[in-house]
Amino acid sequence: MQWILFLLLLFVNSMEMLTQARRKKRECRSPSCESCFSKDFCMKCKEHFFLHKGKCFSACPPETLAQSSTRECQEKCETGPWGNWSPCTNQGRTCGYKWGTTTRVREVIRSSKEESAMCPTLSESRKCRMKKHCPGEKNEKKKKGKREKKEKKEKKRKKKMDSLMAT
Repeated sequence: MQWILFLLLLFVNSMEMLTQARRKKRECRSPSCESCFSKDFCMKCKEHFFLHKGKCFSACPPETLAQSSTRECQEKCETGPWGNWSPCTNQGRTCGYKWGTTTRVREVIRSSKEESAMCPTLSESRKCRMKKHCPGEKNEKKKKGKREKKEKKEKKRKKKMDSLMAT
């Protein structure tokens, strides 16, 4: 019975200590900090201040951008130059259509994972003019067309000859 009382008293005492520890607010050294992880590391800044690497600033440091929704400063994403435009294609083909699309990309040179949303556009596309006829295909159509015309002419001539002979 004594053991049960001892354990109960120990449990109540530890719960009381826990609630006191939770109520106790950490004091921040910075007057612009609202909530700290430790005295020198801020987790949330007061209004009109921006958080960057555990410190509060009235304006974000150079090479960073202010996120007004979270009041945090994020490092800018640095991109490389644009690459060359890709061949003009439509449905995977480079000919046979009047219009297609060409694309070019650029790579991220410096950025951390969290700032990927801050990176500018990494690819862009534009409309381009294509070769309407594919090589080889154009000549076959022309030949076929010429052949058909020749055959039609020959039929007409034959018909005319037959009608002349019938009279």
